[in-house]
Amino acid sequence: MNRAEEPLLEIPPPSSRLIKDEGKLSPDYVPSILPHREAQLEELARLFSGLLKPPSSLSVKVWLVGEVGSGKTATSKRFGHLLEREARRRGIDVRYVHVNCYKERTFFVIAKRLAQRIIPGLPERGFSAQELLDMTWRALNDQDVHLVAALDEVDYLVKAVGEGPLYALTRACDERLNAPQRLSLIMISRAHPSTYQLDARVASTLCRGVIRFQPYTSAQLLSILKARVEEAFVEGAVSLESINLIADLAGVDAQGTGDARFALELLWWSAKLAEAKGLRRIDPDVVRAAYAQLNPSLSREDLRSLSSHERLVLLAVARVLRRTGRAYASTGEVEREYVNLCRSLGEEPRKHVRLWLMAKRLSSAGFIHSKVVCGAGGRTTLMGLVGVEASTLERLLTSSWRG
Repeated sequence: MNRAEEPLLEIPPPSSRLIKDEGKLSPDYVPSILPHREAQLEELARLFSGLLKPPSSLSVKVWLVGEVGSGKTATSKRFGHLLEREARRRGIDVRYVHVNCYKERTFFVIAKRLAQRIIPGLPERGFSAQELLDMTWRALNDQDVHLVAALDEVDYLVKAVGEGPLYALTRACDERLNAPQRLSLIMISRAHPSTYQLDARVASTLCRGVIRFQPYTSAQLLSILKARVEEAFVEGAVSLESINLIADLAGVDAQGTGDARFALELLWWSAKLAEAKGLRRIDPDVVRAAYAQLNPSLSREDLRSLSSHERLVLLAVARVLRRTGRAYASTGEVEREYVNLCRSLGEEPRKHVRLWLMAKRLSSAGFIHSKVVCGAGGRTTLMGLVGVEASTLERLLTSSWRG
């Protein structure tokens, strides 16, 4: 194929685009408000308050600990921005630098990043890591600056090159007694620092202040997603049921691990899938299809492992959801559809208790997602699908039943 025959990249027309600002869905984007991380921000502010009272003789060292997607990075970056702003307001020069140790796993690269934050036009080569650190310290003194260095995913640094860089950074402060302290550290990792078997000299300095980040619940993720939808999407592009479904699929108290990054990725992937289909709105079935692409799990073999009546219950769920377009179906809706299916196939429907036990097994096996909601009529159990479009599952089940 010559260049004239090469196909052009197809860009959806503006009328089919659901996202108005894709950057707001990036994992690197830090919103001005971090829902459910106010307590961690307040704790950081308390620990670093001494930096805003010159002359500072304090070097703060704190460890942020939590699983992937629990808000550690966003909280640190947001705090760094707020700290710099408040310091400027008070006439104090405090600078924040964020280093990802997964990408930059050597002491030299880390030392260079710190130096570049203080020394403009620093040559790329020609110095050792220790020389860069010494140059940074002298520049901090000359300019009367305090540097707050956040070492994100510091566990990768320790695994790659050992604790040497951490020891050098802590000693840069500790060896200068009775002198203004110029360097503070925020370490960020998934596990508690005690699991890394640090040398006692390093551990005694770094492991004193630990701030924990718990995984997000579905309710917490729901508020995060609502705020992000307002920033990133055109009005009306995402249904509330779809946001609820994503929160349930990611929330630690529901189907997921509490990972906000995964929730935002699922939201972005759902939008891209909806745009590819020419839809003007993200509905629950699109979310299920996007989840299936991110986490392929359902196969015909899985369906064949179910009993005939378990497949009928699952088919009933799929049909109700396909027909209504909702994220969940009530137990009553599923039971009525199940009874109708049994009658059409000449099967004797199982009683209510047996049906409930089959639904419970399907939920435990990961075929459906069940949740209990409280309303004016009392407690109601809702059933949704995990990782597959309702129409796709209906087609698979119908073919497997015939087979």
